[in-house]
Amino acid sequence: MTASHLPLPMAYADPAFDACIAVALDTPVLITEFDRLYGADLMSGKAAEGDMRVFVNFVHRCLYLALPDESIHSMRRAAIALAA
Repeated sequence: MTASHLPLPMAYADPAFDACIAVALDTPVLITEFDRLYGADLMSGKAAEGDMRVFVNFVHRCLYLALPDESIHSMRRAAIALAA
């Protein structure tokens, strides 16, 4: 992990992590494969609380932490610009 990437639970306050979660939730194939691999049921919209927690950890580990620093900074700048 680099200085740009925040560990959980601090990442919950990071606009870049929010963007990763939003993109992941808008990617049906990612959710379908997550459900298959983890035995979850996010695609049906009837996910258990534990399923969502595991999904958020999955996004943090597999997407957010894998992004280069430049992408993290760019996502944060975009979120700040939208808020202004």
